[in-house]
Amino acid sequence: YDSNGKIVKEWEEPSKSLTFYYAVFEYNMWSQGNYVLIDTSGNSITPNFGSPGVISVNAGSGVSTYGIVVGSGNTSNVSVKSTMVSLIAPIPNGSGAGQLTYQATSFTNPSVSGNSTSWTISRNFVNLSGNTVSVSEVGIIAYVSGFNLTNSAGSVLTNPDYFLFAYDIPSSAISLVNGQTLSITYTFTVVA
Repeated sequence: YDSNGKIVKEWEEPSKSLTFYYAVFEYNMWSQGNYVLIDTSGNSITPNFGSPGVISVNAGSGVSTYGIVVGSGNTSNVSVKSTMVSLIAPIPNGSGAGQLTYQATSFTNPSVSGNSTSWTISRNFVNLSGNTVSVSEVGIIAYVSGFNLTNSAGSVLTNPDYFLFAYDIPSSAISLVNGQTLSITYTFTVVA
C-alpha cells in the first residue's frame, strides 16, 4: 500500500514453509516428548511438555522478536528451508535506515466451507526509514514460555524462548519505498 492506503501491488504465492522444528514441536506436544529443538539463537533446547506452557505468535506493535517477521538476507544459498532456525538478516523494528515499523499481528477466526477449515495470520510493516527497504525472506517465529525449557549446553532453564516455525522466500524480493506498507497474510487451511 502507498501512504494513502492505495494498493500498489498484490500477489499470492503458495507457502510450503513449515519447518522441521515446527513438526518436532507438534510431535513433542502430542507425545509429551522431549525431542531437542533449536531456538532462533541456535541453542539446543530440551522441552518437557508434561509441564504447562504457552505458545504465541500474537506479537504486538513494535515487537520484532516473534510473530510474522521479515528479513533482507541473501536467500540464494538456502538449499534446505525446512531446517532454518532463524532469518538470515532480520529487519529490525524502527524508522531508521534499513528498518520497518512492525504493526500488531492479527488473526481471523476459523471458518468452515465444505470440508475445509481456514484462518489467517496477518501483519503490516510500514517503511518510515526514508529509503527503499528490500524484503527477501519471511518467517513466523513463535514465543514459547514454560514447558520447562532447558538449554542443553548448560542445563539452564530458558524462559521465554523463540522458535522459527515457518520460513518463506518470496519469488522475487519485495522493494518497499519510503511511506509504503507491506501487508503479509498467511492462510492456513485444513481439509477433512
